[in-house]
Amino acid sequence: MDMRTAIPERKVLLAVREGYIDPRMLTAARALSQRMDAGLDILVLAAGDTLPTALAEFVRTLCDDCVAYTLTQVPSLRRRDIVNYANTHKCVSTVVIDSLEGWERVAADKASNPWQQLTCPLVTATSAKARPSSHD
Repeated sequence: MDMRTAIPERKVLLAVREGYIDPRMLTAARALSQRMDAGLDILVLAAGDTLPTALAEFVRTLCDDCVAYTLTQVPSLRRRDIVNYANTHKCVSTVVIDSLEGWERVAADKASNPWQQLTCPLVTATSAKARPSSHD
């Protein structure tokens, strides 16, 4: 999916995992992109072709308010993938994720810390103790 208005020079990267979608994270990413006058690149880790309900509703609000965004749904998304995406897309100014701890459980190599290689700010918008949302 791609919402095209004037293409912003800067973007906020929002990395979302199905089952861990917190409305505070979505609100934080949107507010940050609006304050920075930036677009929103959304990477979604989800099985199947259907977006989780909370994310589909979020995307509808982006469309309604003419917020420029791109959405890419992937079957696999590691910490390293997020860092590589942000570091190779010079327009990415900030990365928003749910929590550091949640991504640690997804990673195969828990000893490494790819976040240290990130060349832009990282925002964690959900408490590490927050419960994951139910799968839609």
